[in-house]
Order: sequence, then structure tokens, then C-alpha cells
Amino acid sequence: MARKRWIFAGHAAGFAACVAALPLGWVAPLFVPDEVPELTYHGTVWNGTLTDIPVFDTANFDLHPLSLSADIEAGDGTNYVSATVNRHQARDARVVVDLSTLPLTDQRLQGLVGSVAANLILLGYGPEGCTEAEGTVRTDVLQRNGGNMNWTGPELSGPITCETGDLVAILKGEDSEQSIDALLRFSADSTYRVDITARTSRAEAGTILPLFGFSSTGRDFKLTEQGKWR
Repeated sequence: MARKRWIFAGHAAGFAACVAALPLGWVAPLFVPDEVPELTYHGTVWNGTLTDIPVFDTANFDLHPLSLSADIEAGDGTNYVSATVNRHQARDARVVVDLSTLPLTDQRLQGLVGSVAANLILLGYGPEGCTEAEGTVRTDVLQRNGGNMNWTGPELSGPITCETGDLVAILKGEDSEQSIDALLRFSADSTYRVDITARTSRAEAGTILPLFGFSSTGRDFKLTEQGKWR
């Protein structure tokens, strides 16, 4: 009996060694969601990296074949993401993005600085889009662009949730003279919609916000943007 256990243990160790030595490019696509754009894989399951990741460039990839999941960490501190992912979920995700590094094509957003930081306890996804989400997001973009915009606003923060397959973020912020509400909605068909309402008594807002597409009614300024996010 003891001899059989040793034989079994030897076979198991050999199998594990073979799996660990497999090229990452063979195995990782089995666990990466279909919604993720095509990536380039290097190394083995045991020690591999991914390159050509938009915004984040290169990531370390630590695969866990038994749980069909992987730990991923990418970026250099300026733009950073880490999470445990499988084909249907991401857990304990942290994302930080510097807006000045994004390839923004909208001329109104050129030159803006600031960051967006999100923490997701759980994000579920599938062919129909977002299935479950629990997290928060914040941004200081309105605080840090007084020189570019000649107007400053408060930090915005709020929860991340799922609604009918859409990933939704509800951001709010206020200071002594104004309040901002923003609703961001991202859909599985690659469309997005952003609705922002700013209520402010700052005189310069009446000059600056219309340049960014806001319409005004009294102290309220409203903006709706929609399009493709990928």
C-alpha cells in the first residue's frame, strides 16, 4: 500500500511539473475571458508574462490550473492593475490610470491630468455583459485641471454596480459652492453613456462648462455623451 502511495505521488508530481512547463500561450487562453483583446504570451505556466496590453503594456501572469484562475499584475505604478481572474469573474481587482497617458482622441480632453482609481471586490461577466459587481471608483480630474479649464470641481467618488448587463458607476462630489453628479454606463455591445449634472454658483462655470459641451438652465449644467468604448 505504501509503495502504491509513493508511485501515485511520483506520477502526480511528474504531471504537475509537465503542466508547469507548458507554454503560457497554450494554456492562458483557456482562462482568459473572450472579451479581453488579443494578447501576446511569453514563458511558461509557471513563469509567464503577457505583453501588448492596452494602457498597461506588460503583465506578470501566475496561473492556477486546479482552480482555473490566474493572478495578474500589470503596469509600472502610473497605470496599474491587479486581480485574480477566471473566465467569468475578477476578484480583488485594483485599477489606477493616469489620464494624461491615455490615447484620448476628443480634443476637449487633450492635456487633462488626474487619475481614476477603482477597487473591485467582485466583477462577474459573460456574453450578455456584467452579471455582478461590487466596488468603488474615484477621480480627481476636476480638482487638478484648474489651469487647463479655468474652473475646478470636487473629487468624485461612488459605487460600481451592474444593471441589466451594464457596468455602472455613480459618482458624486461637492464643495462649498457646487455639487457634481455623474452616471457612467458601459454595455456589452461596446457602447457607453455618460450623464453629468453640475450645480454651481461659480461665475466662471458659465463660461467654461459650455466649451466642454454642457448646456445650462439657471445654476444647473448638464452634459450627455455616448459612443463606443472599444
